[in-house]
Amino acid sequence: MKRTLAILAALLGVALFVSLLAGSSDLSIGAAFRALSQGPAGASLDSGIVWNVRLPRTLVVALVGGALAAAGGAFQALFRNPMADPSLLGIASGGSLAAVLVLFHLPQAPIWILPLAAFCGCFGAAFLLVALTHFGGRPTMTITLLTGVVLSSLFTSGVSLALLLSDEYQLRQLVFWLAGGAEARGWIHVAIALPSMLAGFAILLSVGRWLDALALGEDHAEAVGVPVYRARLVVLAGGALSVGAAVSVCGPVGFVGLIVPHLLRPWVGASAKALLPSSALGGAVLLVVADFVARVWLPAGIQLGVLTSLLGVPFFLWLLVRERRTML
Repeated sequence: MKRTLAILAALLGVALFVSLLAGSSDLSIGAAFRALSQGPAGASLDSGIVWNVRLPRTLVVALVGGALAAAGGAFQALFRNPMADPSLLGIASGGSLAAVLVLFHLPQAPIWILPLAAFCGCFGAAFLLVALTHFGGRPTMTITLLTGVVLSSLFTSGVSLALLLSDEYQLRQLVFWLAGGAEARGWIHVAIALPSMLAGFAILLSVGRWLDALALGEDHAEAVGVPVYRARLVVLAGGALSVGAAVSVCGPVGFVGLIVPHLLRPWVGASAKALLPSSALGGAVLLVVADFVARVWLPAGIQLGVLTSLLGVPFFLWLLVRERRTML
């Protein structure tokens, strides 16, 4: 585990630095190091590019990737479902709807209202998912997925209604945000996302033993003394804090929480104590690299959320086929 964490941390450091080099104005490695050493008060053009444009954007992307991946790993244990992901289960869509309502109805609201609304939307969607899937009996993977799809469709319909009722300026703003991206993200967005994401990750990590027990079934969890109802609410709150903060600063970015835990589980195991930190680092690496590719090598206008969907859909289909084969 320690070796994997060290490797992922090193990869993240490299990815963060490389992302500072390329853009509308390319920098050499030496120029990037000099700009970093000058600090945010540096007078050079390179220093302004690094500290005011690229570094905050890259940090936002890394935070979002880490939050979504850690939440995905926690939800997979909570729901005992390998397909669990904030975007697939409608949790991120609930946060998106709440955030869109704030953007649509309260455009002049204080900036902290957006992450608060996104958290409430994510938590409400997650709580509704649990309630609906447990209605009438113990849920199966199929029931959980179908319920998540229905909730996602419901919340997406609400977003579509907001788009239809918006004027031209609001429409452009909402469509741009809903595509999921990190353009024009600055230090204020880092300040918005960081406290909620750290709080959510700390909550999830603190209940790692509960998650391990829940992954083996509610009967097992109760037998080893886990307060199942309270554990479920705590995990939902931690995940909603992380996902809500991610949605509020980058819009809906899908499939990160699905891909990363599955890639890392064979290397670090299924224990939450090992999987959640590894997933957080791995998700940060994945999204920083994806943002670099989208920003440098793909046509202008291709948002980060579009690229993660192009990666995630084939991965989801592969997982679905693998799970069907294991059940036969």
